Amino acid sequence: LPAALGVSTPLVAGNYNQGAAVSLTGILTLNAEHDCTAPEWTFTIGGTFNTAASSTVVFSNLPSTCVPVVNWVVTGAVTLGALSNVGISNIECTAGEITLGAGAKAVGDLTSDAAINLGADAVAGDLNAGAAITLGANAVAGVLNAGAAITLGANAVAGVLDAGAAITVGAGAICTGNSLCPAPLAPGTLQLPAALGV
Repeated sequence: LPAALGVSTPLVAGNYNQGAAVSLTGILTLNAEHDCTAPEWTFTIGGTFNTAASSTVVFSNLPSTCVPVVNWVVTGAVTLGALSNVGISNIECTAGEITLGAGAKAVGDLTSDAAINLGADAVAGDLNAGAAITLGANAVAGVLNAGAAITLGANAVAGVLDAGAAITVGAGAICTGNSLCPAPLAPGTLQLPAALGV
C-alpha cells in the first residue's frame, strides 16, 4: 500500500499493508472486478491515517446487488477531513483517536481504544470507544458504546447509548435506550411548537 493514496491505479480486493502513516487526497478507487463472491479490502496501516477535505473512496465494476466490505486497521490516530467520504468502511484504531471532520462520512463500525469525535453533520455507523464519544450538531451515528462520557450536540441522532461516565444530550438530539433521550417520533408525526400563533 503506498503512503499517499489518491488518483492512481484502482486497487482490486485483497489485503494491503503499509508500515508507516498513510494519507488520502482526492479519489481512491476500489475495483471489484465484477466479482460478487468476496469484494473485501483490508488496509493495515502502521501509523496515522488522514484524509484531505472532500476526499472519497469509490467503487468500480461492482455489481449492483453486492455490498462491499472495507476494513481500515490503523495503529495511530485517524482523521477524516471535512466532507471526506470513505463509504462503507469499518475503521479500527488501536493507538489513537478517530476524528471525523464536519460532514465526513464513514458508514461502518468505528472502534478506537481512545476517543471518537464526529464533527457537525458527520455520519457514521456504530461507535465503540475506550474513552469519550462526542457527536457534533446534526451528526448521525448508530449505537454508541463509550468507556467514558458521551456528548450529543444539538439535533444529533444516535441509537442506544452505553457510557462509562456522564451522558449529555443537546437540544433536539434524538437517541434510544436512555432516560435522557427523547423518544423518536413515529413516521409521519409532526412535532408542534410549545407556542402556536402567527
